[in-house]
Amino acid sequence: MKKLQTLKTSLSQKQRILLLVTAAVIVLGILAATVFRENVSSALRWMTYSQSDDTFAHNAQSNSLFLGLENNLLICTSTQIQLYSPTGTPRLKETVSMDSPAMNASGQYAVVYDVGGQQLKVIAGEKISYQMDLPAEESILCATINEKGWLAVTTKVSGYKGVVTVYNASYEAVLSIRLSSRYVSDAVVTPDCRGVYLISPGQAEGAFENTLLYYTFSSQETPEKEVSLGSNVVLSIRSSSDCWILGDKNLFVLDSSGTVTASYDYEGQYLKMGSLYGSDFATLLLSRSASGSAGTLVTVGSNGKPYGRLELDGQAVALAAQSSEVAVLTTGDIITAKRNLESYYVSPNQKGYRNMAMYKDGSLALVSSASVSLFFQDGEKVDNKEESK
Repeated sequence: MKKLQTLKTSLSQKQRILLLVTAAVIVLGILAATVFRENVSSALRWMTYSQSDDTFAHNAQSNSLFLGLENNLLICTSTQIQLYSPTGTPRLKETVSMDSPAMNASGQYAVVYDVGGQQLKVIAGEKISYQMDLPAEESILCATINEKGWLAVTTKVSGYKGVVTVYNASYEAVLSIRLSSRYVSDAVVTPDCRGVYLISPGQAEGAFENTLLYYTFSSQETPEKEVSLGSNVVLSIRSSSDCWILGDKNLFVLDSSGTVTASYDYEGQYLKMGSLYGSDFATLLLSRSASGSAGTLVTVGSNGKPYGRLELDGQAVALAAQSSEVAVLTTGDIITAKRNLESYYVSPNQKGYRNMAMYKDGSLALVSSASVSLFFQDGEKVDNKEESK
């Protein structure tokens, strides 16, 4: 206390004022960082990235795949798997030979595979952690991976209608299901890594029906549960904190025990685009018309209820979501928003981008025919008057 009193008396009035101003600036800075953490972090990212060129060339083709894998850009072509930082620093380059490449991701993991082929590779972080080359008599139909790195591979094998093999995070086969009586189009390991969901297309009373088969690693021979998905054609499936199934008529959310905990009915609307890569939400672009360009963007939580809705004009060409962020690319605009869609930002799509991916921090990779450009939330802010229902 005596030292503090001595310090006070030894400081001049000018020094005291300067000390008070400095302390006030520090306190205000801490408060701003707490209250506006997301804006501050965005500004810091912008300042960091702005020191480098924010556009880099790619050699992908029109049918190549682009996905934000946390804070890197994953590009998959028929000849190469590439991983880049947002400013174009190569993280991974792997030569492949795939006629029909496809991918599935969750968390830091992604699986890239050749539909109808024999090649499969798993990416963990920024490296290839596992690769598979099947014999010629076996081909891959689908592969998925959950947030813990457990892999489900659906294959076509002579003599069976459906074959699914589950691999743990060490890529050891822990379960093999071989069905002679039912087809299997897709499979995914449950979030708790204790079971696996199989999608089995078939017929019921002469009409198409998809059935969800739930197997535990102890049951193996017989499914613990069978759940009808109705006439939904399953378009995408993902296992994160919940299991998400995107159908052409409904969205389904499941827990790890074979139970559908929530669903969302499109109510006769056409699904134009969808993404399951948001954090605990799905993003849907629905339209009343099969051929119309206008539509409604809907974000749906794990309880099956919408976070928000946004009416869109113009032809949408790409949709992306990650963390709590959503983006829609139209022929005329770049639209970005939080998942509640209470407000959004609109920037002109002046360069005519046709594809994009989203990074974990909410920034975008805008893809042209020859290059990738880094984009931050920008443009005119618009309040959305459409209330969530």
